[in-house]
Amino acid sequence: MKFIASTLAVVAIATSASAFTSTAPVLNRIATTSPTTLNLAPTPDSVTKSFDTALEAQKTQLDATSVDDFEEEKSGLDNLFGGLTDVIITVLRIGTCALMIHHGFDKVQNVVGFSENVVAKFFGFLPGNPQFWTLSAAGTQIVGSCFLTLGFLTRPVAISMCATMAVAVIFHLLNTGAEGFPLAVVPQHSYNFELAAMYVAVLTYFAASGAGPYSVDNLVLGGELKFYEDKFKSIFGGNDDDE
Repeated sequence: MKFIASTLAVVAIATSASAFTSTAPVLNRIATTSPTTLNLAPTPDSVTKSFDTALEAQKTQLDATSVDDFEEEKSGLDNLFGGLTDVIITVLRIGTCALMIHHGFDKVQNVVGFSENVVAKFFGFLPGNPQFWTLSAAGTQIVGSCFLTLGFLTRPVAISMCATMAVAVIFHLLNTGAEGFPLAVVPQHSYNFELAAMYVAVLTYFAASGAGPYSVDNLVLGGELKFYEDKFKSIFGGNDDDE
């Protein structure tokens, strides 16, 4: 019996040792396996990076959409207000000429009085007969009003008309002074030089920018500045194609 018991004890110990030996490689493999291989769950850093990437892509898409929408809206507003601006400029141009032309007729009907009381009295340093300057101013205001209404040769016409109004401003300042400009309230409710100064401002605008799209300069001549350039080249510079 003791022999059998001893034999069973030896077999049990051998079995336990064999089981431990077979388990050791598994444990060794587990121990030597990298943490990255076993960690199947994503780390917080990888989740954050993925979220930031997706957010950035979505932001880029939204920005592109916003830019497209803004450009479309801007284009629509430009078309709307651009056309309205062209109409306003045309009305301003024609209205200015309609209000100015009678100043020329007034000088023609009273050449002697204007020459003596304005030209000779305040601008006696001008050479020649004062009536010449009176009729020159009158012709500039009458013919110039017709040309500017049509938008024909706008810049030189506007400059010449602006010159007559600048002289009118000087006349009123010499005759009645500044009248407490800009804060004084005068009995006639407007400064004597006020109307002439407004004409100078408006005509300066047209002298600088031209008549606008609804004009002879633009519709017939193909652009005022281009027309002058072509004429200058044909007279002084020759033809570039021939060279």
